[in-house]
Amino acid sequence: MDRLLNVFLTVVEKGNLTRAAEKLFITQSAVSQNIKVLEDQFKTQLLDRTNKSIKMTKAGEVLYLHAKQIMNQYALAGRMIDELKEGITGSLTIGSGFIFGEYFLPDVISTFIKNHPNINPKITIKNSIRIANQVKQKDLDIGIIEREIFYDELLTVPFSQDDMVIIVPNDFPKNNGDVISLSELAEQTWIIRENGSGTRQVTDTMLARTKLVPKRVLEFGSTRVIKETVKNGIGISYTSKVAVKEELEQGALKALTIQGYQDARTFYYVTNKSQPYSKALEKFIEKLENSELAKYMD
Repeated sequence: MDRLLNVFLTVVEKGNLTRAAEKLFITQSAVSQNIKVLEDQFKTQLLDRTNKSIKMTKAGEVLYLHAKQIMNQYALAGRMIDELKEGITGSLTIGSGFIFGEYFLPDVISTFIKNHPNINPKITIKNSIRIANQVKQKDLDIGIIEREIFYDELLTVPFSQDDMVIIVPNDFPKNNGDVISLSELAEQTWIIRENGSGTRQVTDTMLARTKLVPKRVLEFGSTRVIKETVKNGIGISYTSKVAVKEELEQGALKALTIQGYQDARTFYYVTNKSQPYSKALEKFIEKLENSELAKYMD
């Protein structure tokens, strides 16, 4: 039955018997015969044939919808069986820093589970130092961190980047477009993340490189709290652009760049050098390295 359904789907999607036959590497008469077998089985016409095109009947439309679902489920079952045979199954413990964990990881995990339904991920979200320590102690199979951490026990691999921006309230007075000077920044109250977070390290590095000394600094342990505080006009902050994507689109916050300074944060994955990779871990790393996120640049 799967062969007949595949022929039917190909004919519909290619629009005529000739192109379908070429796609399937069979003769046109074989294509016609397969369609006839299906129509005999359902005791109704599935396709209206003309010299120029093929169109589905109402019955054909019903079959097409369900045939697509059947073939997708058939392919999924095949992948699951192959992965069982190859040992690609079981649990996978994943840790992530807050920014990646909240704004990137949900899409990564959703796609990963769809492609590998025999793998059961368990997710932990903490700051980068704590994630690295858990990988070091073998409490996690893999960690995604937002700063470079040097432990002899860990393999650290950069795989993605995101732009850093200054965020200010929507009514922040600006006379120079989307650029803000160091002197203007020095006069602001800065709201920064806690020690140990990747965002804090990137912020500290920027302040050191620019020799910028804010007049006042507040320290919060949550990017969400920082965003709300900035919205309320208490101060400004320095964060990943992806973390404020929604607020920027809604006009709740503004993103500014620092005059004469460009910065991007790097995301890394870390594994324990002494811990062999499971098949599940290999597949997850493959997902990270081949996804849209993998845009790390030298």
